[in-house]
Amino acid sequence: MPIHLRFFERRDGTVLLPPDDTTPCPADCLDREANTLTEVDALQRRLQQATNDRCQRELQHDEEAFASARQRVIDNIHAKLASSATSQYERDFLREYIKLREEKREKYRQRFACDTAYLEMRENDRPRNAEELLRESL
Repeated sequence: MPIHLRFFERRDGTVLLPPDDTTPCPADCLDREANTLTEVDALQRRLQQATNDRCQRELQHDEEAFASARQRVIDNIHAKLASSATSQYERDFLREYIKLREEKREKYRQRFACDTAYLEMRENDRPRNAEELLRESL
């Protein structure tokens, strides 16, 4: 069965996938087609790289946008920790709160990895071992 994967490419290299084959090509794009598995794999790598780059830019933007606010909160907590009016129970709670905030920030950073999962379906369809390749138990 022949492959006819239609896509649009802007002059800056941005790739757009149309929702269907009848979608007209935008004026600022070139109408392209991938006709072999090698071409489809190359297109897939470009899309994965573009998604990864976009996610990294979003993460960097978020880090920069919220860095000062996070630092103000931490400074306020440290001031509260240094206060003689703060009980030992409150100090312990605030120290654990600071640890928890850092753990949650790491989870937030990892969420960007999920964006590329849909582009990796072709790799996941490959046999992982000899039994799957031969489709019988060894």
